[in-house]
Amino acid sequence: MSPRNKRPRRRKVAALAPVSAPAPAPVAWWKRPVTWLLTIVVGAVATWLGAVVLGMINQWKPANELAEELAGRGPLVVLDLKHVPYPEEGALGYVYPAGADLARLDAARPYAGGPYDPTVEAGAVDIERSTWEITLVGTRDEAVEAVDLRPVLVEPCRPPLTGIREPNDSQGASEKVILVTHVDRPNPRMLVEDPEGEDAGAPFFATHKITLPRGEKNVIQVRALSAKQHCRWRLELDYLADGRRQTMVISAPGDKPFEVTGRADDAAHTWIYLNSLNGCRAKDGTRTDRLRITGAEYAQMVRDGRTCPY
Repeated sequence: MSPRNKRPRRRKVAALAPVSAPAPAPVAWWKRPVTWLLTIVVGAVATWLGAVVLGMINQWKPANELAEELAGRGPLVVLDLKHVPYPEEGALGYVYPAGADLARLDAARPYAGGPYDPTVEAGAVDIERSTWEITLVGTRDEAVEAVDLRPVLVEPCRPPLTGIREPNDSQGASEKVILVTHVDRPNPRMLVEDPEGEDAGAPFFATHKITLPRGEKNVIQVRALSAKQHCRWRLELDYLADGRRQTMVISAPGDKPFEVTGRADDAAHTWIYLNSLNGCRAKDGTRTDRLRITGAEYAQMVRDGRTCPY
């Protein structure tokens, strides 16, 4: 075959590989979203901490006082607050609400676990006198001085409470010096109760103060009296610490006011429990330490000069 008639050779073309898109350039760390988020969070925290520090600087106080304030403690702390029930130096009697559970009140008193406290167990109110023990402790290196203690009424005193009344069957004797105050009188003050002492009936803080060195406990027993009225109050304690006079408010447990009631007319009570020391029997002749009669029956018994109704 002549060169003229030769078929042209086909050139072999190599297969082209698919061309991939170029890899994106890495994003700088300061441009990443998580970096911006962390920057915002850190900035907010720094702003908050700066405000706190600035507030501390603006309210600069000695280091020990600031530390105790942050810990919820002041120069003077109420370490314990205890109501004194019978058979110790408690009330002359108790008034329960008219709707109190009679089955519970009729039951024997649980002396096995300690003195039964009607004001705690059944919501009773002390009659004529209410006694509390307050344990104080100072927190300063320099002794704190308590210079005055007074009751402050939360409202005007009212007529005495009626409801269910029971006597205090046993009275104890205390060897402690007790501060007494008549909360039903104008401007009540703390008086010294010491029948055999020269200061009996004198205002205690007119000539005395209570010194509280750091960490030392001091127990004050306060007895509030009311003859004819129902009174509710809190205590204000003035003390000297850090070179100035300060005031602490002391309330009953649960931030409630203290409470005491005068003695109401016998017939006004729904029920009255008789003193178990009299050994009175029920109508059917059975003996019980928790004999309960109506207020009208009790009033008639008193008018007749009897100690038992049946």
